[in-house]
Amino acid sequence: MLDKTTLSQLSQLKQAIHESKEYATGTVASTNGRFGFVRLTDGRDAFLDPEKMQFVLPGDEVKILVTTNDKKQLEATIEQLIDSPLKRFVGTYRVKGNAHFAVPDDPKVNRWIFIPPKSRKGCKEGEKIAAKIIQHPAQDGKAQAKVIERIGQPDDHHIEYKYTVAKYDLSPWNKEGEDEQLKKIRASIEAEEFGERVDYTQLPFVTIDSPTTRDMDDAVHIAEQDGKTVLTVAIADPASFIAPGSPLAKLAERQAQSTYMLGGIIPMLPESLANDCFSLVEGKKRPALVCTITLANDGAVEDYKFERAVIQSKYKLNYQQVAEFLEGTNIEGLPADAADNITKLSELATLRYQYRTEHNLIGQDQLDYDIRLDDKGKISEIRPRSRTVAHKLVEEAMLLTNQCAGEFLAQNKLGLHTVHGGFRLDRIGEVNALLKEEQITPEGDISELEGNLQLIKALSANERQRNLIPALRRMMQSAELSDEAGPHMGMGFKHYATATSPIRRYADLYNHWAIHSVLTGSKPYTFKPHQLERLKETLQAGRQADREIYQWLLCQYVEASLIGFEGRGKVRIVTQQGFGVRLIENGVDGFIAFPKSQEKQFDAKRMTLTVNGVTYRADSEVDVKVVSVDQEKRRIAYALVSPDAE
Repeated sequence: MLDKTTLSQLSQLKQAIHESKEYATGTVASTNGRFGFVRLTDGRDAFLDPEKMQFVLPGDEVKILVTTNDKKQLEATIEQLIDSPLKRFVGTYRVKGNAHFAVPDDPKVNRWIFIPPKSRKGCKEGEKIAAKIIQHPAQDGKAQAKVIERIGQPDDHHIEYKYTVAKYDLSPWNKEGEDEQLKKIRASIEAEEFGERVDYTQLPFVTIDSPTTRDMDDAVHIAEQDGKTVLTVAIADPASFIAPGSPLAKLAERQAQSTYMLGGIIPMLPESLANDCFSLVEGKKRPALVCTITLANDGAVEDYKFERAVIQSKYKLNYQQVAEFLEGTNIEGLPADAADNITKLSELATLRYQYRTEHNLIGQDQLDYDIRLDDKGKISEIRPRSRTVAHKLVEEAMLLTNQCAGEFLAQNKLGLHTVHGGFRLDRIGEVNALLKEEQITPEGDISELEGNLQLIKALSANERQRNLIPALRRMMQSAELSDEAGPHMGMGFKHYATATSPIRRYADLYNHWAIHSVLTGSKPYTFKPHQLERLKETLQAGRQADREIYQWLLCQYVEASLIGFEGRGKVRIVTQQGFGVRLIENGVDGFIAFPKSQEKQFDAKRMTLTVNGVTYRADSEVDVKVVSVDQEKRRIAYALVSPDAE
């Protein structure tokens, strides 16, 4: 039997051996082969041989023992699984003999995962599925999965939509009849139990949407009072009936927004609430958060106030009706009181546009397109959507209301603000270098709102220098949600917070809770940092899902119908290899790549590419031909028809 001294020496020796070894943490990364790597937190890569890769999944966070192999490369031995983020995935169901497998569509997860008999849901070979990991391979090198949704066969009708919804886990609400909270809300709305509110039911509000819109979350009215223009915007009020932390609030937070994709809409709130109870339906009394704005003769805001109110929308108008009336093609198309309202709203929109042109920044009008799907869920037609005076009327009213919401929330240090910080800090040196080369001396600090405004306005007014604006915009930050007030430099606003779509956007619902807390003197609900980050991630996932299904269906449509098509397009992005072009007629994006052997000059600061003496930059117009489609990478290739850029 070993004495205490010997045991102590052995313990010290063991500790010394342990300390002489190098341990590290990192993330597992796969390759096209069976081997992989662990990306260490210090930036190094440690090799994982095929046998060791069987015990981990790509993305796993692991603790490893770092050694050096015969090839003098770092090699990893897994010591501990810290975390495995791969919980759920979409893929293809495969049958091999008596064994059934899920093959993830993510190329980084290049393995077949066994599905035990009780977890197969009756799936068939080749079927697209959503599955979750039920056994990690850490113990025996054998992962197992369970089918949680049968999406369908690759040639099923609407498979693209079903697949995208499953991939991004955008499951719609499906328990309306069972939810007690929903039943209570319906009962309160039907009984007109709205609580203490200002009565604005006498004001002839109108809603302006597309003919098929049912979730109407804003209505407008305008009048002259004491020689001043007074705009009243009524906004649907789900915040008064859905308390923070309640089941429906958690649902809205998880969904983040109503997601509009080709093939369907996934509402943020149950449809019976979004399309009925909270919707500002014509002729129905509805609770509303009302913003009343008094404007000066030049369009500046003199005063505004928010109130809890009851309204009754008098007319449901659509964009075409309003546009035809304002353009004089159907002057009898609106009732007299609605016509007067619309005429004054149009005058206000013109005034506000002029005000923003002078004091803020006006973005370029972007062409939108209507996309029709056939009964199989495939694109059958794409055509330009006309942006009418009616759209601009609504846009000005909503921008103004959101500016007021931003100011109100900033004053009270509450809410979620849409902020745009201007130039990225890591690109400000390039911006200054470009301006110096062009002999442009900004009047103020371009990292501040006023200096940025002055710079962009000065460039816009100069025919030669305005070509620099697209390049400068690519060195700017993206707009994002923040729980701290800040400027929106992209629009030139001191503050901006969206509050006009609480039925469709969680950020707007959150801002309504904040506004209500001030109006009622109650304790405000505030986000924790991780909630805000998760909301941003969910919003990004929704945008990505929308882009993904669009590009998927678009590539199918282009390959079937547009190969050889020639048309005029606008340059959207310029790289060293070529440039991306959007066709004006149908909005299809493609890329023109020049051969590596072809002489070309790329100016990274100005974002221009010169080929054969012709310079291409963002917004140049060119004639192109649709050449090919890569369905796997979902890319469309163009060729130049006319080499002349404008």
